[in-house]
Amino acid sequence: MAITHDEAVELAGLLSDDLRCDNARQRLLCVLQLVQDLTDSEHVLSNADIRAILAARFGDDVAPSENTIAADLRAIASAGIGDLALHTTPSGVWAEHLRLTPAKVRLMLNSVQASRFLTVEQSAELQEDLFALVSRHQEDDLAGQVYVDQRVRKSYQQVFDVVDAAERAIHLGRKLEFCYTFSNFAGKSRTLPGDNGSDLRVETPIAVYFSENNYYVETYTTTPWRHGLNLTLSRADRMVDVRVSNEPADSGRVVYDLRRSIKRRMEENFDMVGGPKRHLFLRVRSDATNVLYDRFGFGFKFAQFEGKLGEPSTTALTLITVPQSLTFFRWLSSVGASIVIVDPPSEMVIASSPWKRVLKDVPHSQLVEDYRETVAGFLAFLDRSRSAYES
Repeated sequence: MAITHDEAVELAGLLSDDLRCDNARQRLLCVLQLVQDLTDSEHVLSNADIRAILAARFGDDVAPSENTIAADLRAIASAGIGDLALHTTPSGVWAEHLRLTPAKVRLMLNSVQASRFLTVEQSAELQEDLFALVSRHQEDDLAGQVYVDQRVRKSYQQVFDVVDAAERAIHLGRKLEFCYTFSNFAGKSRTLPGDNGSDLRVETPIAVYFSENNYYVETYTTTPWRHGLNLTLSRADRMVDVRVSNEPADSGRVVYDLRRSIKRRMEENFDMVGGPKRHLFLRVRSDATNVLYDRFGFGFKFAQFEGKLGEPSTTALTLITVPQSLTFFRWLSSVGASIVIVDPPSEMVIASSPWKRVLKDVPHSQLVEDYRETVAGFLAFLDRSRSAYES
């Protein structure tokens, strides 16, 4: 059914204020913009409808004939413009973006609205840009379906500046200068001095990571800042006075190996917290495997099954490589008896296990030490937590 005059006026009002239709070239582009903005699979417009909208917007004497509009639509369809596809039906024509479908735009809207690293203004601007990728009708639907908690956003421009400086330093082969901060009881940011008493850190940037909704900058130095650590991860939102140094970055085999092993280190870190690397055997209940997968992904191999397969109480042995850290201990304490650290199997068992390739260069004595050190550290962690509640 053809649209009414009032409907044509209403739809014409949805078109951009800057749209012009003064000559043949502009008219073709005008028709293209109209079908992009006003049509989708549920909102089809006939040639007569398109002419009525153009007449309502630009005047009847300027609006082209239906035959001219049909020719324009054929030209647009055959031009293969971007990712736009025009679909012609007995009722009329509608446009579709082939790559960024409404479903994908919805996911992107959720990501933009939930981002902690965008100001309110940046978020609103990006949302407007995303809405431009769908029809005006779909825009209304999407705007009404996306719900995000209305927490107050702080500006994270400083974080982006830190990340940009780190990436420029890496590209230029320079060190990165910065100070690291902590927040006191009043919530005020204070500079954290190093073991040598200096606030300034001048270190070689290795990589920039994004994990658990935070950016991290990994740096290397031959003169450790604190705790004797040559390689450290610093949260970008705690780094201040950041600038690219005039000093050349450290080079040599150590830095080369660190750059080559970036991906592996990120996979082995636990919530971006490092520590002594441990090869640990875990005995996992069948009904707790999702806890393991949710935390570490699906790259696990199981063996040494105990119990009837398919039962929730059945257990199996698996290998994990993690840093010995408080964050790992917190996770381990949360799973209780469902996932426990156990003694490593014998050398003979490991030689025929699915982990023999991973452990080919790891002495069995190291596996035993990893087990003992981690269990001792975990029990000490539990004792410290419990001691605060003992009378």
